Amino acid sequence: MDAMERRLGRGLGALLPDSTRTAGAELEVDAIRPNPHQPRETFSPAGLEELRQSIVNHGVLQPVVVRKADVGYELVSGERRWRAARLAGLRTIPATVRPHVSDEDMLELALVENVQREDLDPIERARGFHRLMERLGLTQEQAAERVGLKRSTVANHVRLLELPDSIQDAVSQGALSMGHARALLSIQDRNRLLDLAATVVRDNLSVREVEQRARERADTGSRSGAGGTEGKIVPPAPWIRDVEKRLQDHLGAKVAVKNGESYRGQIVLHYFGREDLDRLLSLLAPQPLL
Repeated sequence: MDAMERRLGRGLGALLPDSTRTAGAELEVDAIRPNPHQPRETFSPAGLEELRQSIVNHGVLQPVVVRKADVGYELVSGERRWRAARLAGLRTIPATVRPHVSDEDMLELALVENVQREDLDPIERARGFHRLMERLGLTQEQAAERVGLKRSTVANHVRLLELPDSIQDAVSQGALSMGHARALLSIQDRNRLLDLAATVVRDNLSVREVEQRARERADTGSRSGAGGTEGKIVPPAPWIRDVEKRLQDHLGAKVAVKNGESYRGQIVLHYFGREDLDRLLSLLAPQPLL
């Protein structure tokens, strides 16, 4: 995933050349409307509150991008910043106005911006790739070119959508990693697939263990390891979700708690970039004062 994130440096700027950019401006927040082609329907209240607090403390550090509309302006990118600025009570927001942005451009930019979000889980990103291809009529190779990725990266994500909904949900919730999900894809029989997925969650199996068990099941057709789960993927206990939320709220980072038998497990922190890593290190293991 880190390599993929680094390749996303192409950014939205590559889709809107500098020749279409105008000087920055301070626009009234209420004069801006959301992108009508924005495929994302929900915004995390916790994430917006964190961004609101950052804006209160430091202001809006990166301008939103807009185009002129019949009345006022429409967002091209930066809807989270605009929403958080409204919550913070700002009357104006720094903005870059881009002329000559068509409705098709708006759709593509909204989809690409969604796919490029650093905090998307593998299933959200897979759905973003799929929408990008479906709504713009692109091949996997063309979609990969639009977001600056290898075709294999797009293909590996889109294949996750072949998994049953319950397994996709487990990936979105962090109970299964993308590596787990890719290993499970090799199992054709739905019941065996669900049984093994349930075992992965219950026993906290590594990706290598899943790959080995998937090979064994493909070879023997056995249903070993179901453990009476009958293919049901048991979601993490409520206390695990509570711990994850407390850690996320405190650290401002995505956190996954993987608990096994006798309370042995892992706490996984996600970071995106050197600055984010340094921030987490300053919270968890600050340098001693000399």
